[in-house]
Amino acid sequence: MNRLVIIGNGFDMAHGLKTSYMDFINWYWDQRVNSLLTNHTDTSEDCLCSLVIKNKEELSSWHLFSFQNSFFFKDIYHKERYSGFEIIQEIQKHPEVFSIKYCPLFENILRSIETKGWVDIENDYYQLLKDCATNVDSNETVSELNMQLAFLQTKLVGYLQTIETDVFRNDLQGAIKDRLNPDDFSTEGKSKALDNIGINIADLATIRRNPRKFNKLFPERTMLLSFNYTATAEKYKEDNTIYNYIHGRLDHPENIIFGYGDELDKGYQEILDKNDNELLRNVKSVKYLETRHYHDLLEFLISAPFQVLIMGHSCGNSDRTLLNTIFEHENCISIKPYYHKCQDGTDNYLELVQNISRNFTNMKLFRDRVVNKEQCQTM
Repeated sequence: MNRLVIIGNGFDMAHGLKTSYMDFINWYWDQRVNSLLTNHTDTSEDCLCSLVIKNKEELSSWHLFSFQNSFFFKDIYHKERYSGFEIIQEIQKHPEVFSIKYCPLFENILRSIETKGWVDIENDYYQLLKDCATNVDSNETVSELNMQLAFLQTKLVGYLQTIETDVFRNDLQGAIKDRLNPDDFSTEGKSKALDNIGINIADLATIRRNPRKFNKLFPERTMLLSFNYTATAEKYKEDNTIYNYIHGRLDHPENIIFGYGDELDKGYQEILDKNDNELLRNVKSVKYLETRHYHDLLEFLISAPFQVLIMGHSCGNSDRTLLNTIFEHENCISIKPYYHKCQDGTDNYLELVQNISRNFTNMKLFRDRVVNKEQCQTM
């Protein structure tokens, strides 16, 4: 039997990396505001937004704008240093002097941060893509939207290349290499799994007292399927471990996949029917064909029965096509999510399995294969 470990952004965050989209957007604002210091004009613009000084009597150019001593800050803050986001917030309070205009994608991203406290850039992109395809309240072309996403991808790669971690988690190492637990196996998959490793189901009650048979429960091969661009997964090295960076790596930015992957969505067929290749430019299923990563995954899935561990992946709709392929595969005998527990005692197990359920078309399989909370651990 094999083990497939699905690694998402929560895995990096559990190692102390600030890899959330909110961290990235805050970094972007810092970079953007710092660039104003050398801007000798009244306009600063990129693919996401434009910053314009409207009232030249108050301020003639951006490089004269002092963040520490500016009139606009003196009654508001008493800090030695402002974050880029704080400065943008303060600029927005003076529409008589400044003008800020956002592209639709970035406007949606900022709205998500303000209203929900988090953002899914790939999902926001897909919703706008569908609007472009159907011309519903769309103020931009598909090409413009794709340029905005490409710009965000370049910036995201640049940000991730600035952060690193030395953290190693012994508990995660133990979980990745530990024996498979037959109690986690689905009802329909248990016999197949045990037959594969040569254990009779009648022996389960006494298997712990038989080292030879008990050791058969160690996974023969383990694939770490990382949806991250960072190399954090490679801290966990074993002889039988395969690393699959399904969305690419930072050291090969030309192969990075940043887009949307939900062919189960009802609106996806409408996109296909438009017969416009620009609409498919950032669809993950198409991008997977640029490397061998997807075929390597398929070969792993068909090679033997496997258990899935989910570590830090939200299982949201932006990866639904790929996750459905894994979760409903005939060799999948168990899906065990590692959930997050908050300081106030609450946790996200229910939210996580709700997301997992959306990746199934067969709800009977969902109920049988997902491991119940009592047998799962926190990460």
